[in-house]
Amino acid sequence: FTLRLIIGMVGVLIASLCSGLNDRVTDIALADVQGALSISSDQGSWLIGSYQAAEVAAMLIAPWLAMTFSIRRFAMAMTAGFALIAVIIPFAPNLPIFIALRVIQGAFGGALPPLLMTVALRFLPPHFKLYGLSAYALTATFGPNVATSLAALWTDAVGWQFVFWQIIPPCVLGIFMIGYGLPQDPLRLERFKQIDAVGMVT
Repeated sequence: FTLRLIIGMVGVLIASLCSGLNDRVTDIALADVQGALSISSDQGSWLIGSYQAAEVAAMLIAPWLAMTFSIRRFAMAMTAGFALIAVIIPFAPNLPIFIALRVIQGAFGGALPPLLMTVALRFLPPHFKLYGLSAYALTATFGPNVATSLAALWTDAVGWQFVFWQIIPPCVLGIFMIGYGLPQDPLRLERFKQIDAVGMVT
């Protein structure tokens, strides 16, 4: 348990907070995004619903994938994918592509919060695990507490695109912190064979 490992774990925390922040700010700024895209309320609801559906689905499988591909590798890939989609979403040429990008981003973003708990259980000493797990609560409280102010700032003073672009700088920082701090576990692709074996038995 070293300073380097702490830096890596804080990187996972930053990425997880970005996931919750992106979801909440988009909810609040939805009316402005709808106006910018010239879409109806029904169409705009797809921007939120599609993201959240993909987010929940990704949460179910993220810990298993992290153990298979290594926490470090998986966390960096999910954070990078989450930020990359944020870059290109405002440039989507039409609504179906916009929604498709939101689904992909939801899958990347949904994988991040479970990693926070996985990292806390895996790397923290026993007497610190409870404090690490309590950091998971930040993903539920941090976004709602700052989202309203940020949504107002981006839509009123900067531009609706920053509703999506806001997470890019902290995600880039999180990627470097994760890459520096977390140890690299080996690939465990044999876990896919275990799934096949279970499927054959059932």
